[in-house]
Amino acid sequence: MPVPPAAGFLEDFEGPNPSWMEAGGDAPHVLQAHRRVQGVAHRGRGCEWFQFSVGPGGSAVYIAHDLGCPWVIEDLRPSVWVKSDRPGLQLLVEVLLPRTINPRTGRAAVVHLWGSTYSDVGRWQQLSIDAIAQLLARQVRILRSQLATPVDAGEAYVGRVLLNVYGGPGVTNVWIDDLAAAGYVASGRAVPAAAAGLQERPAESRPMPADNFTARVAPPPEVQLAGSTLLVRGQPMLPRAIQYQGEPLSLLKQLGFNTVWLRDVPSAEFLAEAARLGLWVVCPPPLLSPPAAQAPAAAAADMHPRLPLASQAIIGPEFQPVLAWDLGSGLTTAQLEANRRWAEAVRLADVRGRRPLVACPASDLREYSRHVNLLLIDRRVLGTSLDMSDYGVWVRREPLLARPGTPVWTTIQTQPGEGLRRQLAALAPGWATPTAFAPEQIRLLVWMAVSCGSRGLVFQSQSPLGADDPQTRQRALTLQLLNFELELMEPWVAAGSFEAVAQSSRKEVTGGVLRSHRARLVLPAWLAPHSQCVAPEATARSLALLVPGIPESCNAYELTAGRLEPLRHKRDTGGTCVTLDEFHLTGMVLLVQDPTVWDAVNRRAAANGRAIAEIERQLAGWKLQAVGPLVASLTGRLPPATNVAGSLAESRRALDESDARLRAGDFQAGWMAARRATRPLRALEWDAWNAAMTGLPSPVLSPGTAAFATLPWHWNLVDRLRGSQAGPNRLPGGDFEDVSLMLRAGWRHGRHAVPGVTTAADLVPEARHSGRWGMRLTARADDPENPPAMIETPPIWITTPAVPVQAGQIVWIHGWVYVPAPITGSVDGLMVIDSLGGEDLAERIDKTDGWGEFRLLRAVDRSGPLTVTFALSGLGEARLDDIAVQVMEPQRGP
Repeated sequence: MPVPPAAGFLEDFEGPNPSWMEAGGDAPHVLQAHRRVQGVAHRGRGCEWFQFSVGPGGSAVYIAHDLGCPWVIEDLRPSVWVKSDRPGLQLLVEVLLPRTINPRTGRAAVVHLWGSTYSDVGRWQQLSIDAIAQLLARQVRILRSQLATPVDAGEAYVGRVLLNVYGGPGVTNVWIDDLAAAGYVASGRAVPAAAAGLQERPAESRPMPADNFTARVAPPPEVQLAGSTLLVRGQPMLPRAIQYQGEPLSLLKQLGFNTVWLRDVPSAEFLAEAARLGLWVVCPPPLLSPPAAQAPAAAAADMHPRLPLASQAIIGPEFQPVLAWDLGSGLTTAQLEANRRWAEAVRLADVRGRRPLVACPASDLREYSRHVNLLLIDRRVLGTSLDMSDYGVWVRREPLLARPGTPVWTTIQTQPGEGLRRQLAALAPGWATPTAFAPEQIRLLVWMAVSCGSRGLVFQSQSPLGADDPQTRQRALTLQLLNFELELMEPWVAAGSFEAVAQSSRKEVTGGVLRSHRARLVLPAWLAPHSQCVAPEATARSLALLVPGIPESCNAYELTAGRLEPLRHKRDTGGTCVTLDEFHLTGMVLLVQDPTVWDAVNRRAAANGRAIAEIERQLAGWKLQAVGPLVASLTGRLPPATNVAGSLAESRRALDESDARLRAGDFQAGWMAARRATRPLRALEWDAWNAAMTGLPSPVLSPGTAAFATLPWHWNLVDRLRGSQAGPNRLPGGDFEDVSLMLRAGWRHGRHAVPGVTTAADLVPEARHSGRWGMRLTARADDPENPPAMIETPPIWITTPAVPVQAGQIVWIHGWVYVPAPITGSVDGLMVIDSLGGEDLAERIDKTDGWGEFRLLRAVDRSGPLTVTFALSGLGEARLDDIAVQVMEPQRGP
């Protein structure tokens, strides 16, 4: 018996989420059932099941499945296994010809290639399409005669695979398994939002219509997933969600959000208001909790499983504004089975909307992706030891832990985390702690997330955006500006594909290249080391971007406030060289040859040009008001060559120019002048932050170096520690010389089982920094030639005994570490996590040049135990020795 190919595309239908969709047809029909079922598959356990009731008339009822848009080449062979109680089902594919426009539709021409027909009733049979290139050539000749115009089949690709499940009037059951495509080469194209209609069969092959059957075709849901693309009313959508904190919905609409993320089930009044404003909602489903009882698997005979009581109710039409159901965050293996049952109950209750399910697991991404449609990945990077470039690597690689093709949304941090807030409050109890990160840090996070494949953004928020304090107003303006820019990017971020990375004439600047079927968007960003804490000046004149894979006929434009600005470009070795005359931190470059795309983007840019320019001006003014006083408070702390007065004056002049340009109606020039006003301010921030970092090996050594706005806390700590010294070491067994002492003191060793990985924590002479022994943590792949690409959870860690500390104390945590080679499978390396600062202030150590000392200063906000955890996050080896926890005390003697 043949099986699907090992190489190429394969959907085995083992997960719980149905992936076929109705695609119309000329026969009157009613969809009576559609879901994944177990126990009747061709291969494995799961398959997909449809039940249609079909009336007289017509000859087609179509269902469709995304195939990932492969090129049409000689070796391509789509196939699927089908079982039915009716004969006559037939496989076909939808092929798009991007070089040929159908004059009747104004879109790329579409042809359909028909494959084999189902005949072995009651048994599994493989349907396939062979000799696809020859079939396409034949259809091109037919299309040429129909259109009476030249037809170019170059760059043809498969949009969708379809199955005509018409088996005659009456009830038809269809089981589908192992959709495959041998010879698969991805094109990087996307299925157009509106596809041309299917070619009809010859009229003489259709049954005569009858008047005694009323057609009732279930309409497609308003929200559905087509592959990784979220479609809303048939159009790709990029969710721009904000975590709701009680603000007026009208304010969130004004700030440009299209989605509100709720922790609780909303009231009918809330949903009605969201619908009136055109806002979507993500919230928990209106079922009290995950069902406690397991729903038995569907029997092959009746296909109707008994359901938990909580799922008997049908979710009503008042939930129409819901975009997706949130099944929880921080989920682990312990919640997996209950969450799976909850997902099943929600699907059966949501028969009207059939909305996707989203979850944010802390582990087991692959298992969770089997029963939810979307994954939310969450990483708080601002103010931490994780560089922005490593964050981009994490966003791109994290989806590898899920089932292939699972769409991913990403959280965007906008405010300090709990660990940092607690540290700042403990260092200076009477001071108001910062409530927002700088606009530049939030902007870089957004650019990295969308460049690396995120299909939706959830802006993290801990306090209402409607408050009237300066930091909240700046945060609201920052998010409003980003929403305008994300709206311009939406066609590429929501439905495009990542194609390449554009390099530049500045090593700090790279840009992801996103491709749609008619244009490319490049998103350059300045990613200097420590950009997660403070952005550098990040300005370049005449920045050259080398963009690979661009057709010669493409023109280059910069998306600015109000219009598309033409850019100089030329062919060069390795691609097309595009030159930006002036670059500030981030940019958007459009490469397009289709004038209709250019016109659509230009009109959208013009519609929001004034608003974008005015917000940019307001943000620059807010920045000047914040930076000036803070820098003045750091008198004597800055490098001697810092020209504070000159930088502030330069910023004011640029703001005056921006005001004049805006009054004259030149929004593009006013926007650029406002951007120039922030350049000298970023330079001041960078100088002040680097002065504070002098002699410090890491930005998390002191909580006050997490950002420019936190520098007063750092210098307060420095002043507080003058005249202090470290007291005796309070950590027993930190020299790793006495195993019995370590066991009595309470040292703990933890493991997380990772298939194919062996771990060990042992005391060996090779790991000593001093004395006879040291601690060695190792995680090795069982097959070194084929190690795991990503490690989801640290496979091994050790935790110190609890050290009692008192509120108000300053604790000095330090020790020696040697990491002989880079840690692979993770961007976090060896993590050093103290219980006072938490992961917000964790130290990350990758390869070291011999032994190096890690150092952490922490304020104790409440009396209690302090522990330190050393977690090896990936594959490799780390050696530890001479770990100490000391309390800073007044200095004794000279």
